[in-house]
Amino acid sequence: MTMDIETRKFIDRYFDDGEADFDRVLAEAERKRHQKIIGWSALLGAAAAAIGLLLWLVPTRQAPESPLTPIQIAEGIQQMMLLDIGDIESIVATPNGSSAILTAHLKDGNTCSYILKCNDAEGTTTLLAYINNK
Repeated sequence: MTMDIETRKFIDRYFDDGEADFDRVLAEAERKRHQKIIGWSALLGAAAAAIGLLLWLVPTRQAPESPLTPIQIAEGIQQMMLLDIGDIESIVATPNGSSAILTAHLKDGNTCSYILKCNDAEGTTTLLAYINNK
């Protein structure tokens, strides 16, 4: 059985057209897949940028200050007594949140002020020189 040349050309043309159609369908599917990837990437990038902007614009919340306790103020006064600032007549403590200003009134009329700070994490107090009024 031999096919004539015309029939063979017709069959070859049919397969060539089918191959071209198949390649076109694959190319279209690949293009759609790339568009989807680009779309999702753009959406995720915009979402990340929006979250970053939101975190940058919203102010951070400060940890609430715990006020100094009378015991911590007494510790600060005791630290002042150990300093060689002269004969102390009286000490006035002015609390302000997690710190206080301790003012020592000396017998010679001078005053020395110190800032008492509390480290909440360690529970320790620190006495910082503030000003020496004469």
